[in-house]
Amino acid sequence: MSRHSVATTTLSVPEREALADDITLHTCLRNCMGMAGIAAGCCTLGTRDYIIGPIPDTEALLARLTKLWGREVEHDEIFIGHKEGSALFPDKPEWQREVCYPALRVKTEDASLPCIFLSDENLCSIHEIRSVTCSRYSCDHLKDLLVAI
Repeated sequence: MSRHSVATTTLSVPEREALADDITLHTCLRNCMGMAGIAAGCCTLGTRDYIIGPIPDTEALLARLTKLWGREVEHDEIFIGHKEGSALFPDKPEWQREVCYPALRVKTEDASLPCIFLSDENLCSIHEIRSVTCSRYSCDHLKDLLVAI
């Protein structure tokens, strides 16, 4: 049995980057870390010993936020330093390690402890200008998916 070929010029085939973006979005919103129904695990702490840091491009991110929001954005509004973070989460060893800072602030009033930029729809509200730490991060599950495309 042979397959019929179709000229690739007649198909709408997404480029690898667009396909990777679609797979990433679907995975992060519906199958985070390979667990159905879980979303935005890298953007929430929950009960894990996890920190969203270190953020090496703090000044550049502050400049991008200042431009986006049309006002001066202060460092402490966005980032947590070691002294504050270690006191805030004394039971989390990662938060005790100075090399993990500065870290992105989390919403401490929410039990899932999401990043301050995570929207109610589990989307990054600053995705286009996010830090290099966030833009370069992929969980092991997502890395395995993306290597196949």
